[in-house]
Amino acid sequence: MKSLLLMLSVMTLLWTSCASGIYKEDNVEQLPPAEYLDRLSQAPDALIIDVRTGMEYRKNHIDKAVNASYLSFAFGKKMEGFARNQPVFIYCETAHRSPYAAKKLHKMGFERIIDLKGGHKALRRYQTSSARF
Repeated sequence: MKSLLLMLSVMTLLWTSCASGIYKEDNVEQLPPAEYLDRLSQAPDALIIDVRTGMEYRKNHIDKAVNASYLSFAFGKKMEGFARNQPVFIYCETAHRSPYAAKKLHKMGFERIIDLKGGHKALRRYQTSSARF
């Protein structure tokens, strides 16, 4: 049992360190919900990409977001029709898929990519907490 817990702890540490360091070479910003929404409100021409599955997207999503599941083989194909110089706001549920999707978009030539730190889950928490005041 102890070895299982140790192994899970190590795997979690590796997973989070890989995801947090993914943007070192790329021109991708990862912003917390308040800053993400503020920047989004200042970019009316922005492309908003929800990289969660269709089922997650149908439950709730950011207004005007395009669903392009990163887990789908068609992800890259779906992104081909969008302008590369258009600002891209990207998110998933917990910010575990979106960093990899952002990296792929960067490799495809997208110039300005902003990822939602903590994902849609963090956004919902932020909106709930700020609605109380």
